[in-house]
Amino acid sequence: MKHTREHQVLTVDDSIQPLVITPSPVKGESLPGFILRTAELNGYDSPMKLLHYAGMDDNEARSARPPLDKLAGLYGKTAAELKAAGLDSADTQHTGRHLQVMGHSIPSMFTRSKHAGVCLECVEAHGYIDGFHELKYAVACPMHQIRTINTCPSCQQLLSWHRAGLTRCRCGADLSQIAPEKLNNPAMLALLGILYAKLMRQPLNTEQIEDCGFPLAAIEQMSIQTLLSMIYRFGLFNNKHNHSGADDDADWMAVKTTTDVLSDWPHRFHDYLEQVHAPSANLKVSGLRGQFNSFYESFFKNIRQDNELQFMREAFISFGQNRWRQASMHPKLSQLSSGQAMGMQQLANQLGVQPSTLRKMIADKVINVEVNELNATRKLVTLSVQQPFEFASGSRWSLKQAAQQLDIPVEILRAYRSHGYYEAKHFVAPMHMFHERDIEVLHKRLMQGMQFKVPFLIVKHHITLAQVMRLKISSEMKAMWLNAVSRRQILAVGTTSALPSGLVFDVHNVKSYLDKIKIALHNTLSFNEVQSELKINRSTLFALVKHGLLTKAYLQPYGLRITENSFNYFNNNMTVCREVALLKNTTQKAVLELCRQMRIPVIQIRSSSHRSQVTCWIPKFKLNLLGVGLGIQHLLAA
Repeated sequence: MKHTREHQVLTVDDSIQPLVITPSPVKGESLPGFILRTAELNGYDSPMKLLHYAGMDDNEARSARPPLDKLAGLYGKTAAELKAAGLDSADTQHTGRHLQVMGHSIPSMFTRSKHAGVCLECVEAHGYIDGFHELKYAVACPMHQIRTINTCPSCQQLLSWHRAGLTRCRCGADLSQIAPEKLNNPAMLALLGILYAKLMRQPLNTEQIEDCGFPLAAIEQMSIQTLLSMIYRFGLFNNKHNHSGADDDADWMAVKTTTDVLSDWPHRFHDYLEQVHAPSANLKVSGLRGQFNSFYESFFKNIRQDNELQFMREAFISFGQNRWRQASMHPKLSQLSSGQAMGMQQLANQLGVQPSTLRKMIADKVINVEVNELNATRKLVTLSVQQPFEFASGSRWSLKQAAQQLDIPVEILRAYRSHGYYEAKHFVAPMHMFHERDIEVLHKRLMQGMQFKVPFLIVKHHITLAQVMRLKISSEMKAMWLNAVSRRQILAVGTTSALPSGLVFDVHNVKSYLDKIKIALHNTLSFNEVQSELKINRSTLFALVKHGLLTKAYLQPYGLRITENSFNYFNNNMTVCREVALLKNTTQKAVLELCRQMRIPVIQIRSSSHRSQVTCWIPKFKLNLLGVGLGIQHLLAA
C-alpha cells in the first residue's frame, strides 16, 4: 500500500502519547513561546527534545513555524484545534519570505524568528510570551514601559527560543534577576503601542497618539506591514549615515528615528529631511524627487502599500515648497495625476514644448517619468510625483538686469535669493538667471499695492527703501528686511516713484526692525559667510554640521545659521590639508600619508555632489609633527 504524506503524518501522530502537562495556548501567545512554555512545564531543558519527540527532524524543529500537524499530537489535539486557538502556522502564500505572526503575513526580515526578546514583567504578570516580541522592532514593552531583554547578561549571547525556560537562558542564567531599563520616552512608547495594537487588532490609543503630534488619520488606516517597513527604512538611513554598531542598537535607533519623525507632524519630519538628507541632496537636478532621490525611491517606490504613505508624500512636497525652496513646482503637471500614462507628443503638448526639448528634460531629470517603449517609434510615459518647473513665455534676466528692474543693489538681490526668500516658479536656463514673471511678482509684492501719483512729502522721520539699502549693515540684514517688506510685516507709508526703491517708511519702525534682526543674529554666522571663510561648498558645510564639527541654529524667521562659537573653535583649531601641502611644497596625498604614519587625526569630508572631491582638515596643534614651524603656524592661523 502506498502511503501518502497525510497518512504518514496521521500514523506519526497516532503513535505519540500526549504530554503529562498539556497547556492551552493563551490568546495572543506566540507559537515558539507556547512551545517553550510547554517544554518548561514538562521538565525539558530545551524545546528541541520536545519537538524531536513529536516526530520532527532537525530542520522542522528549528524552523520559525514547526508543523502544527506534528505538534498537535503532544496535546491530544488536531492541527485545526491549535489554529482555532490562535496559534500561527506556516505562511503557505509567501513561503520562505514571510512569517505568520498573530495571523498577519509579516516579511521575515521584520521578525525575530531565531533570537527572541522578552518582557520580564509580562512573563511575571501573565506567564507567557506574546506574539509582539517576535517582531524585530519590539524593542520595549509599551504596557510596562521597559526595554525588552534580548541578550543574556551572563553569557552575552542573544536569547534563543531553544532555551531552558521563559526566563532562563540556555547557559542556565536566571533572567528574572535582571532589572530591566525603564523607557521614559512617551512618543516612543506611543509608537510601540501602535505597533502592538495593530498586531493584536486592538483599538489605537488615539489620545496618546494625538498628544505626541503623530498624524492620527494616516496611522489609523496604515497596515502593520507598512508601519514596519517605515521603521526599517528609517533604520537603513541611520546605518548609512551613522554606521551604528550592534543590530539591537540599530533596531532601537530605527524605532527612535521613526518616533522623532512622526512627532509634531510634519515639522519634525521636515527637520529630519533637512538634517539627514539635505546635506547629500543632488542640486544638479531641479526636481525635488531628483534632489532627494534615495529617500524618494526608498519610501515612495519600494513600499508596496504606497497609497498608505500619501500623507508622507504630501509632507515631502510641502517641505520642498516651504522649507527647502531649491526645487520648484510645475502647475501644469500638478493638474495631472501621478501614474497617468500618455504619449511623448501628448506630454510635450501639455507642457508647451517640443518633443526634443521634452526628451532632454527627461534625460536631465527636470521632470520625472517612467518611459515604456511600445515599439521602435512609439514611447509611453508614466508621470511620477515630482516638483519640476513651470514653463512660461517671457524674458530671462541676469542678476544685474533683475536688480535694475527692481532698482535695488545687485548684492542685496543676490543675498535675497541665496537665503531662500526669492520665489522662482518659472523655468529659466541656466538656473541662476531670473524669469521676467517672477521679478514682476516680487515687484508687485514689494510695492504693497501702492500707486505712484504725486511725489510723497518726505520729512525727517521718513526713510526710503533706497536709503535703507545704503545703510552700513550687511547685505544679509538688508535682504531680511526686504523680505519683511515683501511679506507686509513692515508697511510703507507712501512712495516717491513706481519702483520699490521709492517706497517710504517710518524711520523708527525701520530702525526697530533692524535692531531686532541684529539681536536675533548675534553670535551667529550665515551659511554663506561660513562657506566663504572656510572656502568650502554647501554640501561640505552640511557634512560638517552633520558630524557635529559646526553647530547650527535655527532662527525663526531668519532660517538656519552657524553659531559663532562653533565656527571660531573649528577655524582656530583646524587647518585645511591643501594649505599645509602648499607650504611644504608637496601633495595632499603625501601630507595625509605622513599624518597616517604619525597617527595624527584627520577630518575627511567627501563632497556629495562630486564624490571624488575630499576636503581634509588637520589639527593645528599637530602641525609641528609635520615639520611646520611656529612662524608658518601663525601664518596659517592668520
